[in-house]
Amino acid sequence: MALPDPACVGTCGLPGLVEVQQGTGGRGGNAGNNPRTKPTGGLRRAARDEVQATDGSPEYVLLVNRGQATAAAQALVSAGATLLRERPLPQFGQQMYFFVFPRTLTLQQGRALLAGRTPSAVLDLHKIYFRSAGPRVYHAAMVGDAPGQSCRVGRSLRVGVIDGAINAGHPAFGGVRIVRQSFLREGARRTGASHGTAVAGLIAGSAGAGPLAGLAPGVQVYAAEAFGLEKSSDGGRLESVAASLDWLVGNGVRLVNMSFSGANNRVFAKLLALAQGRGTVIVAAAGNDRSGAPVFPAASPDTIAVTAVDASGRLYGRANYGNHIEFAAPGVDLYVAWGNGGSYRSGTSFAAPVVTAILARQASRGGLSLNGARAVLRRSARDLGPGGRDTHYGYGLVQSGGC
Repeated sequence: MALPDPACVGTCGLPGLVEVQQGTGGRGGNAGNNPRTKPTGGLRRAARDEVQATDGSPEYVLLVNRGQATAAAQALVSAGATLLRERPLPQFGQQMYFFVFPRTLTLQQGRALLAGRTPSAVLDLHKIYFRSAGPRVYHAAMVGDAPGQSCRVGRSLRVGVIDGAINAGHPAFGGVRIVRQSFLREGARRTGASHGTAVAGLIAGSAGAGPLAGLAPGVQVYAAEAFGLEKSSDGGRLESVAASLDWLVGNGVRLVNMSFSGANNRVFAKLLALAQGRGTVIVAAAGNDRSGAPVFPAASPDTIAVTAVDASGRLYGRANYGNHIEFAAPGVDLYVAWGNGGSYRSGTSFAAPVVTAILARQASRGGLSLNGARAVLRRSARDLGPGGRDTHYGYGLVQSGGC
């Protein structure tokens, strides 16, 4: 049986790779959902953190090895699902399909249908992930850098940032090489660039940027724009995050910062495992919901989960907690690149890039694996809270070890 022709197949419509110092990034992504007749009552409506189809129902995402892709998609179409579009992830050897389901097909039934026919297939809801979001500058000293120290990293090291747009013309990025690519869907509304700029600046801000200097100046930043306006909030669709991660891996980026959080998701879990299998080290913000739920991507065993503390080592009041938390870093009242200047900001979003920058220094001395990164951070971490690892501070406050 032939599959329905999706509105946009693969990465059509994506702009080419752009290397810039200034200006704004391009808009890209897949085409929107196919028109679909609204069904009668009984269909579940999409939740706030779920991508919504035109009839108000949630989208479902299938991730499957390319060799089994057609069979898996056909199985769901035969059960009444409507195929909206597909996106290849060539670096991972995977194919993503996006569907809407009829009232007669549940997620559990879809998984059972695929289990016996295409064992590589992973099916889940298409989620949206939200960013965990004068200067008194304390974070460098708090992680062990000497006053005035600048630990420049070789330009050959590439660090990935999956976030919103980045203001490459910000004064903090003088001389910094930034490669940008947008993975927003066609027609998506872009949001401000401040959050992404702050995250990238904490990692790679120029050594000459004064209080806005990063902890690993000199690295190349590969910035994937995956966050736009989703349901009146800044959000990143899993589709955009997946395409961003595939692009980064394809460009040889092996250290990635993810300053966002959302629901546990099987497809996202598999993508993170695939990236880790390619040698990618991912640092993830714990999230800012005061929750003990295992939010993603931080709760994945294939990422390093980072929480935030203030200048006195006290936990950020909104930080998530749980057994998955591994390390703490400064993230309260940090002075960061914001707008065209600087601003004080708090959140686990800003603690994660501190850890990413420390790992960039380590990676510049040689290859860095996920387990190797954990070992490096654990050896020097300063214990906070109860003795030993705990659910709020993990192993404790990261230390840089100097240059």
